[in-house]
Amino acid sequence: MKTREVLLVNPNFMRPPVAPLGLEYTADALAREGFAPVVCDLAFAEDWRTTLDAALDSGRFAAVLVSVRNIDDSYFASQDFVLARTAEVVAWIKLHSDLPVCLGGVGFSCAPREVLSFTGADYGIAGDGEAGAPAFLRALTGERDLESVPGIVRSGEDGPVAEQSFARTDVAVAPASRRCFLDNRRYFEEGGQAGIETKRGCAMPCVYCSEPLAKGRVMRLRTPEAVVGEVGALLEQGIDVFHLCDSEFNVPGDHAFAVCEALCAAGVHERIRWYAYVYPVPFDLELARAMARAGCVGLDFGVDHLDEGMLRRLGRRYTAEDVRCAVAACRDAGIAVMCDMLLGGPGETRETLSHAIASMREFAPDRVGLSCGVRVYPYTPLGRAVRDMGPVRDNPHLHGATMDNDDLLRPVFYVDAGIGLDIHDYVETLVAGDARFLHANPNRKDGNYNYNDNTVLVEAIRGGKRGAYWDILRRVRR
Repeated sequence: MKTREVLLVNPNFMRPPVAPLGLEYTADALAREGFAPVVCDLAFAEDWRTTLDAALDSGRFAAVLVSVRNIDDSYFASQDFVLARTAEVVAWIKLHSDLPVCLGGVGFSCAPREVLSFTGADYGIAGDGEAGAPAFLRALTGERDLESVPGIVRSGEDGPVAEQSFARTDVAVAPASRRCFLDNRRYFEEGGQAGIETKRGCAMPCVYCSEPLAKGRVMRLRTPEAVVGEVGALLEQGIDVFHLCDSEFNVPGDHAFAVCEALCAAGVHERIRWYAYVYPVPFDLELARAMARAGCVGLDFGVDHLDEGMLRRLGRRYTAEDVRCAVAACRDAGIAVMCDMLLGGPGETRETLSHAIASMREFAPDRVGLSCGVRVYPYTPLGRAVRDMGPVRDNPHLHGATMDNDDLLRPVFYVDAGIGLDIHDYVETLVAGDARFLHANPNRKDGNYNYNDNTVLVEAIRGGKRGAYWDILRRVRR
């Protein structure tokens, strides 16, 4: 029988470091199905080539699985195309071994064919690694046909990958992850938090977001007991601050309540602090208080905008009043609140910007993150609309990598021509002097709200700060 050892590589060099949650879930699934996963985590490597060579020499592997968590950092001010570094890792593996290289992860699943072609890898798994990776390895060992592997993408093939072919895991029946394949304690000490999923998938129609494609358009709910089990596994490693990585923790609301109740019933709520991404509806004081009782200390609402027309054009299903009520509920429950705004989308003007900033100032959350310019990903509604407009280089709304980038793989950002690149300086005038607004103007080099390569964050975490990055910045920049 052929070897059942498999090497899993994390090529993410961002700072502060974020543990590759999908890679660990995949490793756990592989082990449960009789394979022997070995993780090579390059995040902490002094010399990633030396570390990778040592890993390649450490066993007889059937394949190398490489995690693609990010294509880029989705931020106009930096436009860091991290996939280029992943391509270097793939090239090094292929130069120093004859093993098949297979990609996976949320970043890969955003644009499978394009990412595979750019990196030069042999295969990819679109969708969930827990379902696709074991099937792929069985195909390599001759136990099944490669064509039957869910989510399989092969080098040299053309055309978009059909969504119905993506690998999807029934997370409702999956056991609690043991969280034993990464150095989670080191990630906690240098990254400040640990990620956990309570569900997977997103049914929201946001025009710019690739998560419905990468994670599925139907929400799949983990059992509250599995979530509590995973929390317990991390607590045993000395980790007590968490970020729930769901697209929206409070959708559906009854599942959010059930998770909170399970944390309290297990008695871990008094030992942990946690944060989550949330949607403005359904959200009320009852849910906010339930979350606070369960250990929640901070929530990040991706509100995008507060102008009604802009909200509709961005595909958002709530109103400015919903946002106001959500912020007020957090205040009452004693939960710190962050509102992330996404400015510059279709129809943006100085008037819509000034209205949105004024309204947000009135609602008074603890912090407001401002991203000027909407990253355009290929298979989103916005991406399809941009493709229909013609060549990227000729589109007056697009900025960034506009040359030879019609597949939209490299960072390109939509800023409505009605406001243009004046958006950065104009927004700065609107929020000047108000420390609650986190904004990086690419025309100035004296600030970095982006979480990628953020020295302030790195030093704060090294000094003992823990939590969501916006909350750490709030505490060190009062």
